[in-house]
Amino acid sequence: MAAQKRNKDWIQDYFFLIVPKPLPDELLSSWLTRMAIDHRRKLASFLSLFVKREGNRISSIDMDFLYNEKLFHKLALKSNFPIKNILDMSLRSEEGYLFACNNCLYPPKQIRKLKDKRTHNGLMFCPKCLAEDKIPYFRKKWRYYFYNACPKHKIFLTDRCWCCYERVLFSKIEHHRGVSYCSKCEKDLSTTIAIPLQSNYKYGLKAIKWFEKGLQKGYFIINHKKVASLFVFESFTNLCFLLDRKQELVLDNFPLIEQYYAVCKKLAKYDSKKATSIQKDFILASMVYFLFQNYPKNILSFADTNHLTHKEFIQSFIDVPFWYKKMIDKLIPVQNKRGREISESEVRAAIKYLQKLNTNVTQEAVANVIGCHFTIHKGFVKIYKKLVISLKWKYKENYRKD
Repeated sequence: MAAQKRNKDWIQDYFFLIVPKPLPDELLSSWLTRMAIDHRRKLASFLSLFVKREGNRISSIDMDFLYNEKLFHKLALKSNFPIKNILDMSLRSEEGYLFACNNCLYPPKQIRKLKDKRTHNGLMFCPKCLAEDKIPYFRKKWRYYFYNACPKHKIFLTDRCWCCYERVLFSKIEHHRGVSYCSKCEKDLSTTIAIPLQSNYKYGLKAIKWFEKGLQKGYFIINHKKVASLFVFESFTNLCFLLDRKQELVLDNFPLIEQYYAVCKKLAKYDSKKATSIQKDFILASMVYFLFQNYPKNILSFADTNHLTHKEFIQSFIDVPFWYKKMIDKLIPVQNKRGREISESEVRAAIKYLQKLNTNVTQEAVANVIGCHFTIHKGFVKIYKKLVISLKWKYKENYRKD
């Protein structure tokens, strides 16, 4: 038995036979798959033979986000590359710049999942970039949440072969033609028809370039000050959540607001084969870029027109970045839930005033007349509800008498 095991595992003691050079911004999974193809093997069997016996397990998970020091050291040793070259291909190299996590198992929101159960999106790519490559490969930036279109070719990214509609799956590649060929029908992915961006979408391309430049530098310039890229990208995910208000969103002067409304209507009619969700993410990233421009005017206008409070900007964060909290504390003051004392007569007078103007009497309209928040001020809410109930009761009594 021992002899059989040695015969099976002997190749793990040797270097890789063919070692392709890592290409600029290449994903680790892309490089390993290219090397497996050069060895005339599927990715899982290649890893099992040369690296470790759990090749099937490693190839079936998100190896680009996997943090395994032993694996990295083994890959560096067998390829005769510095370990920095291996780490640079991993998405973990962006930790501290794009995201922060303490031994997290799954990619944070700043990184697109390999398979999103909600949108059904897989590994994204730009067909025209693959067509131009002397050696086609997949980039790290295609995994970033803000990167939904190619600024160079002005097309949306796609995530599958448009011939058989199969997602990009490196682990299933059996042929020896390269990573740019579909694992199912073997069609060239570089010939995939991508959706071109209309001329009015150029604003979104400016946003992608802005985020990409900030990530490369490690900081952004906002209000003439350097802000660490990590703080901006952590804030990015929260702002996307606040901005995604569908038809209720009010965002004055944002150039793609009508496109956003149209995309939300399309998404209401679910169809997993449409690329609408990519377009929505593209527009949401553009919105975040818009908020940081003309600082602080655009953020203040967004908060005011959508009636957002300090709490709404902060509450969804698990760990609030200090820079973000400091910015919100300065721009949108914390509202006192109790506020100044409001009397019942004051609320009655406000209701009568609105009735004289023939204006629809609502909780928000009455609060605007008084000068308090229509949901946060607990004293006002209590008095208003009491008066509304009493007024309805009086109306019913008068109706019975008549």
